[in-house]
Amino acid sequence: METRVGDGNAMKPSDLDQGVRKSKSLLARGKINEALARLMHLTEKYPGDEEVKRQIAEALNRRGLFHAEAGDIRRAETDFNQSLRYHENATAHINQGRVHQIRGEYAEAFSEYTRGLEIDEDLPEAHEYLGYYFLEVGDHEQAAVAFGRAIAKGRATKHIYLGLWEAYLQLERKEQAHETILEVARAHPDDDQILGTLGLSYAVCLGDYDQAEEAWKRAVQINPRNLSSMFNLSGLAALRGRREDALGYLRQCAEIDRSRTLLLWKEDLRSENRKFAAYAGDEDFLDVLGVTSSESKS
Repeated sequence: METRVGDGNAMKPSDLDQGVRKSKSLLARGKINEALARLMHLTEKYPGDEEVKRQIAEALNRRGLFHAEAGDIRRAETDFNQSLRYHENATAHINQGRVHQIRGEYAEAFSEYTRGLEIDEDLPEAHEYLGYYFLEVGDHEQAAVAFGRAIAKGRATKHIYLGLWEAYLQLERKEQAHETILEVARAHPDDDQILGTLGLSYAVCLGDYDQAEEAWKRAVQINPRNLSSMFNLSGLAALRGRREDALGYLRQCAEIDRSRTLLLWKEDLRSENRKFAAYAGDEDFLDVLGVTSSESKS
């Protein structure tokens, strides 16, 4: 059998080396199933090769993520489990933790996240998803720490910053919360989701409703279907007594999603700071929502 000299003078069969390189190339191009087919053939021929097992584990992780994004959690879980059987790796443990968290299995989720960190403490995603876990279970101090570590290790996605903003806000660290959202807004000036949160931050952290309104207007200009920002514009107009503006924005909300708009309306009427209090029984507002006065409060 033809061999080649590998790293450290290790001898590797040429077909094994070429097969691994070809599989890596296929994975890089997103051809996961083709890569897996090649790798499975190689592991049958060379069952003791650890590099092949590592590549299979990586491919299964990627396929599992594809299934998870498509909403097929069962198939995703199967792939993550298989990934761990071929080669224990931090990424698969983190992905399994995400599956458990989706199901509300928090103890199992925490166990998987912890195991992932034990294997690779420098994996930014491990800290990121541990942050989401702590945020969901209400441990905002630990959530802030985890998100901070993820950012320090190079994982600076907008979702991490939004999570960190929420953690700081819940901890009443409003100055840090606002600085956090300002930082990510500077990096993503045209992201409507970030602009919507920036508006909330101006309102909640600084009490600056003029800046809040400006941010929400920019958000809906970029994405006219940004329901939360549109509803916040309606609520602010209502709070300031601008009835026609409030009604107009609410009408646009109902056109986007009437049932969700009604839920937001009911939440507002149950809150301490009711923005729509002056219009709770206004027939024009209720017509937009498609309910009666009693139905709008129930």
